[in-house]
Amino acid sequence: MGKFKEHAGSLQPLGQAFLVMLERDHRRLMRLCAALEKLADELPASCLSTRTARLIAFMDKAYDKHIFLQEKCLFPLVRSIAGAKAVIEPVLAQLEYEHASDHGSVHEIMSAFLNGCSSQTNSDACVLGFSLRSFFENCRRHLAWETSILHPIAHDLLMDGTAAAHHGALLRMSLGLGG
Repeated sequence: MGKFKEHAGSLQPLGQAFLVMLERDHRRLMRLCAALEKLADELPASCLSTRTARLIAFMDKAYDKHIFLQEKCLFPLVRSIAGAKAVIEPVLAQLEYEHASDHGSVHEIMSAFLNGCSSQTNSDACVLGFSLRSFFENCRRHLAWETSILHPIAHDLLMDGTAAAHHGALLRMSLGLGG
């Protein structure tokens, strides 16, 4: 992260602006992982905190936004610009699988929070703690993989193309015509 800097007072090219947005999303999720780790460390005492409820609700929204940015915006755009370059497909397929798996983990955490914090038993707090730790460790690994594998590919495709290629790719994507 940090490769794509914002230029104050200047209009960024579309590709650069999108890459900056992806970086912001990654920073948001890394801060979320740190907050979830702190929450897990403070269990069972943190179970009844209103901060815990807000954090878990935020986790759901933040991860939904991550999936949206990746699967509804970046992946179709990368596929459209890459055209016949099928080399990217296994990377995107793996990330889509991980998104689905992690999204399921978010729902398990929400369920564990609702069940575990209402009963206040130590074993329920342990389940919540385990679920939180599993999620934030997987999320950190996932974000590192996106940063080291996907982002350089996206950078090359979005920054090395011409404005006409970007326009054509956006038009194809918006019309549902794919690559």
